[in-house]
Amino acid sequence: MNPIKLTLGCKLELELYDNDGEHNVPLLVSQFESDSPDGTLNILAPIHEGRIYPIRRGTKMDIIYEKNGELFKFSAETVERKISGNIYLLAVKPLSEEERLQRRTFFRFSTILDVQYRMFRELEEEDRGTFKKTITRDISGGGLCLLTNEKPHYGWYIEGVLNIQRDIPFIGRIVRVINVHDKGKFNYEVGVEFVEIKNPDREKIIGFIFDSQRKLLKKGWLTK
Repeated sequence: MNPIKLTLGCKLELELYDNDGEHNVPLLVSQFESDSPDGTLNILAPIHEGRIYPIRRGTKMDIIYEKNGELFKFSAETVERKISGNIYLLAVKPLSEEERLQRRTFFRFSTILDVQYRMFRELEEEDRGTFKKTITRDISGGGLCLLTNEKPHYGWYIEGVLNIQRDIPFIGRIVRVINVHDKGKFNYEVGVEFVEIKNPDREKIIGFIFDSQRKLLKKGWLTK
């Protein structure tokens, strides 16, 4: 089996398997730190809801990552949990060679961010109306969920600008509409899948999610 080659700081998504061989929820975020002479890979222990997510020795998982603009996956097994300084790590042993994936399932991170948007029916439309302001409910590398009072239409498009330290422009397609008028000040949750976004901007979103998770780690692990 060819060794898995990852670069330092490579962002990872972990899909864990339960004892029945089914995928566990949630999808977790991690990062590659180093490899060992015995072929194991050291990755950051993932967190969920502000705490280290408990992954036992022997837990099997799929590890998903991007390389040269393409998406790859390999199977692995946890062999050890360890601490290096104040960093909590997992040592994982690859069980398969990497394979290229055609479609990505992105980790979704709940966060409120400012976003400007405008809805329109067809991509070819030149007059798309004026931008409105709203907030996100969650974001991922593949899309986001907006909260709006404007009635959305399934299958329409949204041109938007998300602000994460800088403006990130995108065009997305509305793939989910949920009426939430009785749950707060907004009437709708709008699930948006990116159809046009630059790779550096997508990586900026993924990096923001990961950094936010790291900050939550300081609150979660130390109080556990």
